[in-house]
Amino acid sequence: MAVFTLITAFVLPGAGAFSLFGLSPAVTSAIFTIGRGALWSLAGAALNSPSIPRQQVQATISQTDAARLRAYGRNLLGGQRAFFEANNGQLHQIVVAHHGRVNDLIGFWVDGEPVTLDTEDKVNRYTELFFRNGSGSGGDYQRVIDTFPTLWTDDHRLQGQATFYAVFGDPADEDFQEFFPKGPHTNVQVEIKGSLVPSLAGPLTYSENAGLCIRDLLTHPDGWNILPARLSSASWSAFVNLCDQAVPLAAGGNEPRYRLSGYYSLDDPLKDVTARMLATCDGQIYETAEGEIGILGGAWSEPDVTITAEDILSVEMQDGFDPFTDYNTLGGSFVSPDHAYQPTPVNDIEDLVALLTQERRADQLDLEMCPSGSQLQRLMAIKFAKDRRDQVGKIRTNLVGLKARFPKGDGIHTIRVQAPEFDLDAVFEVTSHSFSIPDSFCEIGIASIENPYPWTTAMERPIPPSVSEMSKPIHTPPPLEGITLTQELTQLSSGVTGVKLVARLNDPGRDDLELRAQVAEGTPLPSDNSAGWSEMLVAGYRAETSILNDGQQYTVRLRWKGRGSWISAGTVTVVANPTPPAPPSEFGAMVTGSDVYLDWINPAADFYRTRIYRNTVNDFGTADLIAVVDGLEGQPANYTDQALASGTYHYWAVTLNPSSVSSAPAGPEAVTV
Repeated sequence: MAVFTLITAFVLPGAGAFSLFGLSPAVTSAIFTIGRGALWSLAGAALNSPSIPRQQVQATISQTDAARLRAYGRNLLGGQRAFFEANNGQLHQIVVAHHGRVNDLIGFWVDGEPVTLDTEDKVNRYTELFFRNGSGSGGDYQRVIDTFPTLWTDDHRLQGQATFYAVFGDPADEDFQEFFPKGPHTNVQVEIKGSLVPSLAGPLTYSENAGLCIRDLLTHPDGWNILPARLSSASWSAFVNLCDQAVPLAAGGNEPRYRLSGYYSLDDPLKDVTARMLATCDGQIYETAEGEIGILGGAWSEPDVTITAEDILSVEMQDGFDPFTDYNTLGGSFVSPDHAYQPTPVNDIEDLVALLTQERRADQLDLEMCPSGSQLQRLMAIKFAKDRRDQVGKIRTNLVGLKARFPKGDGIHTIRVQAPEFDLDAVFEVTSHSFSIPDSFCEIGIASIENPYPWTTAMERPIPPSVSEMSKPIHTPPPLEGITLTQELTQLSSGVTGVKLVARLNDPGRDDLELRAQVAEGTPLPSDNSAGWSEMLVAGYRAETSILNDGQQYTVRLRWKGRGSWISAGTVTVVANPTPPAPPSEFGAMVTGSDVYLDWINPAADFYRTRIYRNTVNDFGTADLIAVVDGLEGQPANYTDQALASGTYHYWAVTLNPSSVSSAPAGPEAVTV
């Protein structure tokens, strides 16, 4: 295959002189080739893993000289701390996640789990998170500027860097494990849609199209920095459209044929980065007949060039596949958002016939920039087929072989060789091409091939379930069942009774669960953390308060320690003395002008106050409370209802004990004014 690379090139005397990318003719008159080793191919991808492991990319590190990262498609990133200071019980840190602008923030993750922010950018009352997409100053966080004016100045604004800013509070000791279960190792990550790339029309856009992302790497200043005018528009347009083709999925629906998501370090060798990206689409970079840079691969192409025996000078061929030494099992892994951005394996491709008589010999295709299990399986099938060539070798032809130098650009580069006398009559992929005009020959590397691209949904094997599909019993505590909330009376001293609230629930049958219970005055919602909740004493699945204020209303909330949300166990008005007192005795009424004089004798025990009720009809249920009268146990008391209008009135008196429990009413006493 005629492939352009800045890495592998050699010069033959008399080769035609031309210039690419501004290099001198003495250098660019070389034969550009990759051969079967293919740094740009599926075969080379596994040998060129990122220099920074995924675990490190997703962590927050404190290195001052850490490499900068660029990302395409969806990614989960940690980053490099640029600011780390404490103030007034809060820890402030700014982390550089991405070099250059990203399209958008998808969300934040804390300790490996996605979190939801409220309208104030809070995960909870102790964690606040903010983001800058790198389109301007990545350090432009006003809160940091105001809090640390001498530490964070205009010289620390991280221009053109995508960053996030995390503020951690300091919960009480008993709450610390709940909010920061990993303590000082709490890890914040950003899930982002990565770099914007130029569309074929020119404007920047967000895209996971493998062709557009590779094209961006070739032209970007942090990539190969090739002028866009040096790229073949026809070739790239065709390949971008190929990547967008809809491929049916076994689960229903479809997906684009070739997508790309992943990152690279600006310290990575560009040849390795390009190899990883091309591996997601079975792509090859090549030189067109016009001296431009094109891209091909990813699809079958019927040959439009035929080489016959009369043009062949010599042939060197050998078996392309050894069934007794080459691998018979191919594994692979991909990285997707649905699988928490971790390498996820798919089912192996196996040569079942060979495995009947041979030991397992495995090869692996781990594509960190492939975001789809179905796409990976298609790429594995392509590699499995391409690695099983019947014949590989080279043919030397006269200059007619120049017709085979440049591919059509609509798929892989194939030619047909019809030379029965050399036992060659098939379609071959061109793996290399060189020529010498003075010596009148071309040398063409060839490998036999049958179409490796056919794909149906029946060929797709089950893909591991996504994180959302997998049950996580350790993070899913059982419900709190059988909750009861009761008052328990406690004799504090002679004649003095205190009240505790006691909450109970059913044993969940799990030893890993610990109950937490809290009480607050009034009727706050269980989620209201500002209500002044106090811890209750817990023993097993029973919790009790301290002695509470008689007559006050209280709410109790419960949860499993470190898991789940608070729920209400109920609201109770505390009553230390639930026994009704005796009603007032000798209750009477007398009219004086427009006033009514009432008198009675308070009960001798359990007395606190007397309530007076009045109605214009003989119905205590609808009577109005008109007075509350203090007094002494066993002593006379009175009340005057003044300035009444003419009419008939009915009165009742009710005793309250110290817990405000009421007696039966005394009365009615009817009078006419």
